[in-house]
Amino acid sequence: MSLVFACRKDPAFDPESSLTKALGSVKLLKGGSLEGHNAAIFESQSPRLADTDFMKSAREGDLGFDLIAADSFPTLKKPGAIALDMDMTSVQIEGIDEIARRVGVYDEVAAITAGAMRGGLDFATSLRRRVAMLKGGRSSVIEDVKKIMSETPGLGALMRAADRGTWKKGICSGGFTQLICVLEQKYGLDMVRANTLGIRDGEFTGEVVGAITDAQAKAQGVRDLIAMAGADPSNSIVLGDGANDLMMIDEAGLGIAYHAKPLVRQKAPSALNHSDLTAVALLLSLSSEI
Repeated sequence: MSLVFACRKDPAFDPESSLTKALGSVKLLKGGSLEGHNAAIFESQSPRLADTDFMKSAREGDLGFDLIAADSFPTLKKPGAIALDMDMTSVQIEGIDEIARRVGVYDEVAAITAGAMRGGLDFATSLRRRVAMLKGGRSSVIEDVKKIMSETPGLGALMRAADRGTWKKGICSGGFTQLICVLEQKYGLDMVRANTLGIRDGEFTGEVVGAITDAQAKAQGVRDLIAMAGADPSNSIVLGDGANDLMMIDEAGLGIAYHAKPLVRQKAPSALNHSDLTAVALLLSLSSEI
């Protein structure tokens, strides 16, 4: 038996009809809607559905709606933890690229960022190269980037859902604390694991302060957040979009590739391609009512 979550950002979406056409007989357990999304959780008699070619197709977005399958889903009834990547997951920018744009080295930095997120470059090496290009730039541009740093739709709904339970919230990111502090303050995050740009006399030094937060450090952050929550690892959710998120995604009870790069969609246990973060808030709410 498997549990299946079906969702789409479409008020007219009928989860039961769509899933029955795609999968066959299923039993509706709980349905609901939130911020333009319709979703439901079903019980399927197909064993280990998450490992099938059908779900691989779902992760690629081929069904026209989002589908997540697991033996069980995290619930707000128990202590839990949720960790997100920052850039292009919690917010809709690549922070270092936008800083670079204002320093005058956007093209060079963005090209390296793209390669790192696809998994073609070692993250720590690529970050050092990009940060070095900022040397001498005015650090005041960070305030300009904050002004255009738009949250990913549904982030607020997801944070509020976590707050309804005894859940800890965190961001584990290869981005920068100087930008993440905006969300940390707004949502009362319990943890931030990220990098810090070196600044001296109002200018970027071209260096990262302290150890680099890479894929391994992000995964450790997830483990620490779960321990902080006193939660079973199965009652945790992690979302990310880039190659350096795969290790922390694997630490979660429910790891989700969020509007992710092709490599991440292929390797992550589940993916969201059609919905925004509201879908995760819905999943938590519905699973807690079953």
